[in-house]
Amino acid sequence: MTSADANRKAGTRAARILAVFAERESATAEEISVGTGIPSSAVYRYLTTFVEIGLVHQARTRGRYCAGSLTVQMAENYRREALGQGGVKRRLRQLAADTDELAAFLIARDNHVLCVEAAEGTRVIRCSFSPGLSKPLVFGASAQALLAYLPEDRVAATAEAHGLDGEQVGKLESELRRVRDQGFAESVGQVDPGVWGVSVPVLDRHRRLVGTVSTMAPDFRVRPRRDSLVTLTHAAAQDISRLQEHV
Repeated sequence: MTSADANRKAGTRAARILAVFAERESATAEEISVGTGIPSSAVYRYLTTFVEIGLVHQARTRGRYCAGSLTVQMAENYRREALGQGGVKRRLRQLAADTDELAAFLIARDNHVLCVEAAEGTRVIRCSFSPGLSKPLVFGASAQALLAYLPEDRVAATAEAHGLDGEQVGKLESELRRVRDQGFAESVGQVDPGVWGVSVPVLDRHRRLVGTVSTMAPDFRVRPRRDSLVTLTHAAAQDISRLQEHV
């Protein structure tokens, strides 16, 4: 193996190990080894280096690792560039203007839905979602639009974390299949009483989940124009998906 090949292999291994922490809140070296196919001895060596430079942090539970301060800062810089300057905020403002309702961009963080950007329409709505606030990644249109495009093991872990029983898990899985079939999720009153929501997933050029665009409004205002709100939200999600091609 040439020096260039060795460096390429090392870089690929490092990237695969760090990618684990984009999908999981924490992991042991053994879990990373199983998930990546990289020998445990090598995983430990990489983790030691990552801890030293701040890319990875040793979790409170002995033997587990999580994203480090440097990784978190990189994610925040990405959020500002891709979601703020990248045009997401402007597109949400357009959606809010088109619908006169609340428009939001949300992502899955750990076992919760996190609102990272929002734009208000001209009509007032009381809603739990505003930038920086989160809700359980189980109920409501936004949660289901995200879960429908997450790996099965992530969905199972989320359901377990929120204490769903067998019947509830079966109902959730059925709902997620419906979301994938129709391309959006819809709910009424699952997060806030009397509030209707529609959420359309945003995918990158590799068809990986980035987040979801949601429109939220009081149910009584939705009935005459539900189809229009779904169409406008879908168009916004498609536009934001195209933005990801340049990220």
